[in-house]
Amino acid sequence: MPNTPAAIGEAASVMSLGTTAAEEDGALVAKLFGYVGKMFKADEKMFDAVTGLSGSGPAYIFLAIEALADEGVAAGLPRELALGLASQTVLGGATMVSKRGSIRVC
Repeated sequence: MPNTPAAIGEAASVMSLGTTAAEEDGALVAKLFGYVGKMFKADEKMFDAVTGLSGSGPAYIFLAIEALADEGVAAGLPRELALGLASQTVLGGATMVSKRGSIRVC
């Protein structure tokens, strides 16, 4: 189950091997998902939560970026600059968390 950032090769995809799937099946699915981003494994019983988090998550991030940019504009920045700063700030923060495995800064 990839999310919309698959369109740019940055998806967060999750898979679960069913009881009749072989390890080779899982390897093929992992390889395919790897082409569109990062792949995780989870038990099928977790897929409602997975859908809520990674499936809907990009929409929340878009909203947060828009809110940051709107506040930048309200503070006097041109829209293009505010949007660039907001999106790069979110990308930088996400990259730090991804590389460190933690949201702790220190």
